[in-house]
Amino acid sequence: MVERTLTPSKITAWLDCAAYLDLRHQVEEGLRERPPAGMSSFARLLADKGLAHEEACLQDYVDRGLRVRIVPDRLPRESFAAWVARIGDPFAGDDWDVLYQVPLIHDGIRGIADFLLRVVAPDGSVSVEPVDAKLARQEAKPAHVLQLSFYAEAIEAATGTRPARMHLWLGSGQVESLLTADFAAYWQRLRTRLARVLDLAVTTGTAVPEPCDHCAFCEFADVCDHSWRDADSLVYVAGLRSADRVLLQEAAVCTLAALADHVDAVPGIPEQRQPRIVTQARLQRQAREQWEGEPPPFLLIEAGEEPVWGHGLALLPEPNDGDVFLDFEGHPFWRPDAGLFFLFGLIECTSGGAWEYRTWWAHDQAQEGKAVAELIAYLRERREQFPGMHVYHYNHTERSSLERLASQHGVGEVALEELVESGAFVDLLVVARNAVQVGTESYGLKALERLTSYQRGHDIDKGAGAIVEYERWMATRAADALDAIAAYNEDDVRATRAVRDWLVEHRAPELPWRPAVLDPASNLPELDARVEQLHAAGPDTPEHLLGDVLGYWRREWKAYLAPRLATCTGETADLLEDPSALAGLEPVELVERKRANGNPITPAMRFRFPPQECAGIEKTILFPVVDGPPAYASVSRLDADAGELDLLWSDALAERGVIPTVVAANEWVSPYPKPAALSELADAVLDPAVTPSPVAMALLRRDLPRFLPGRGPSGGVFTDDLDDMLAWTTALDGTCVAVQGPPGTGKTFRGAQQIHALITAGKRVGITAFSHHAIDNLLEAVVELFQERGEQNRLQAVKKVGAAGPGSLPNVRYVSSNQATAKTGFNLVAGTTWLFSGVEWPPSRSTCSSWTRRGSCRSQTRSPPAARPAIFSCSATPCSCPRWHRHRTPAPAAAARSSTCWGTRRPCHRTAACS
Repeated sequence: MVERTLTPSKITAWLDCAAYLDLRHQVEEGLRERPPAGMSSFARLLADKGLAHEEACLQDYVDRGLRVRIVPDRLPRESFAAWVARIGDPFAGDDWDVLYQVPLIHDGIRGIADFLLRVVAPDGSVSVEPVDAKLARQEAKPAHVLQLSFYAEAIEAATGTRPARMHLWLGSGQVESLLTADFAAYWQRLRTRLARVLDLAVTTGTAVPEPCDHCAFCEFADVCDHSWRDADSLVYVAGLRSADRVLLQEAAVCTLAALADHVDAVPGIPEQRQPRIVTQARLQRQAREQWEGEPPPFLLIEAGEEPVWGHGLALLPEPNDGDVFLDFEGHPFWRPDAGLFFLFGLIECTSGGAWEYRTWWAHDQAQEGKAVAELIAYLRERREQFPGMHVYHYNHTERSSLERLASQHGVGEVALEELVESGAFVDLLVVARNAVQVGTESYGLKALERLTSYQRGHDIDKGAGAIVEYERWMATRAADALDAIAAYNEDDVRATRAVRDWLVEHRAPELPWRPAVLDPASNLPELDARVEQLHAAGPDTPEHLLGDVLGYWRREWKAYLAPRLATCTGETADLLEDPSALAGLEPVELVERKRANGNPITPAMRFRFPPQECAGIEKTILFPVVDGPPAYASVSRLDADAGELDLLWSDALAERGVIPTVVAANEWVSPYPKPAALSELADAVLDPAVTPSPVAMALLRRDLPRFLPGRGPSGGVFTDDLDDMLAWTTALDGTCVAVQGPPGTGKTFRGAQQIHALITAGKRVGITAFSHHAIDNLLEAVVELFQERGEQNRLQAVKKVGAAGPGSLPNVRYVSSNQATAKTGFNLVAGTTWLFSGVEWPPSRSTCSSWTRRGSCRSQTRSPPAARPAIFSCSATPCSCPRWHRHRTPAPAAAARSSTCWGTRRPCHRTAACS
């Protein structure tokens, strides 16, 4: 048997596809011909981008003055082992800080580490830690961690010292550091599995490949495709899930032809689903028997009791002269740290009746923001001109991407929300999938446009081709590259119109049109024209920053909602394991409910569901509605053992006429009255006759802390000396100081001391946070301090309690109403940020709120009015705060939120590392 070796790239491929190593071993042992060398143009593009990112990381090390030793390149026809032997000990000497491109061999695995860092500990000991450059922008992927784990193991074998850490240099520019010990056990388990794979005898029948993410980059992609074609595999049945294929194969239904003829029930496949997949297979088999140029066979889906399936054509609004058809072209790896939508294209009908194509191009992020703003403005103006117009697109990408871009650039959010919530956008993929079954292997645009007479005329065959062409333009500035992209994009929007028209032609004349304008959801956080007025002040102004902050809760809501709606579209088999969702719901009956006096109250809709985990379903749920905003319902009864769910079925829900088959837990905590408080501050800023809160404006300007004359920190420098801190605590003049540090560095102790000093000086103090736990922690320290000093009678504290009920701290009154906390007899008021945003505390709407990603933080602000408390805002680390922001905030607002210093040069008392 040929000696088999592994590489990190092989292991990565094997994680995606269990058959990959079998195929490679067949080639190595001469049982299969080696596939033609090369990769797709898109795969090559990604490889080039990865290399560019790696070179940028190398240059960064050089620019920082680190001593970089570059390992000699591998010689032509030189074996890997010979290369390693020629290099010798790469770790020798102490004249380097970074090793670049180090080949490593250990225990049958070989690989090339991007960078190895020389780390000198305080005691003088030296270790080496691996760093890999990856295009991933958010966090390490399992394959990346395993690759680093191999490098760490090889380093330990060569040096005798295990690296304490290993690092990923992400495409975003951030370096994610991982503890090697945290992943050692996982790596060893994987190594054991790999060893068994390497020991298996290889035959040409061993590998049974399945479609996976690696197919787009795999040298065996054509091999697998031919294999599936020859076997008449089920993988080409459109819409057939992998779980369905397993169940069908267990029932001896292993080919498309067998599925097309199958009539018996297949255990595990829902009764209503099996006829659909059988019909799909029959249509595809029929298409194979047709002449290649003929339109594919199709079958209109008969409407039934299911809320969406069969009702696709009912989702179409009536065609309008103002209708437009929209499509985007984007580059996900325009730069290692950012993608770019470089073309926004649409067709519109002119007054002469011709459909004309228009574009917005963007070649950098500033132009992208400008194009987004102009496109949204155009769509809003056109709907004002044609109230019944709609924006048609194929698949959700155009709408969801436009929402993300509007939020990211801080442009057009108000207008876009109005368009989305009123139903201006129509996703034709959702319409088509639920209106017609077609004998094609997918329901993508290029497949379904074959139903129409439209003929494409572009030279780019695949979507990735537009990315490759744009790369060519970036390198050469060749005009024909942009022309080719525009032609491809124009074909897409014209094909989208052709599909829409085909669907309209096949509607039953008596079927009512979907309303042209939908009623927006009434429970979404408020966001209005104030944002546009505030942004008019220009970037880098307090007004512009307030405009970004004003939209915070709307962006939070959208970012919260999207994954929950996405959950509802998942496969039933997967959702049965998801405690935050209930799948397979079947309506049973409407159950009457009455009060104790016999008067009827809101009835409940009873559902039954198959056995599944449902611990996450508690008080309320939500579910998607295709032609409008999501629906919400309260849980009246949930019996997991009986498989029954009762939802309060209000008149509003009944009028929507949608019976869900999947629901997701709704854990959203209403921000009310915070948006209203921010809106009032915005009104004050926009009204020249009103003076806005000086504290709020200081925060928005990110002012340095100000103190009463002669009362600031000693020498103008903040230290951790408690006496110095207490001296300036009572002297703050309408500004904020952030005290930050990891757990155990004394923040709670110092905070209690500062609060004691403020109350002793006759000040009123407020303690706030997102959680009652954080509030109680500081409040308890304050109470204990007053007791230790025998001054408990000087403390008059009140706390607004939450659902957990009152506490038991002495000298603290627990109340359930906001009004009670505002009484002037209290010198310490504790409550969540919801309390201090209410109408009972109008001055506090300008108090500070501090966030940090590196440790918990406590901020203090004070201003002259006697009624306003000095506020201590306790904020935990993101991992301990369940409501940490979910959306991508516009850059100015993100900077303000993440900088606990609010733009100051030396504002922080540094108990530890301060961002």
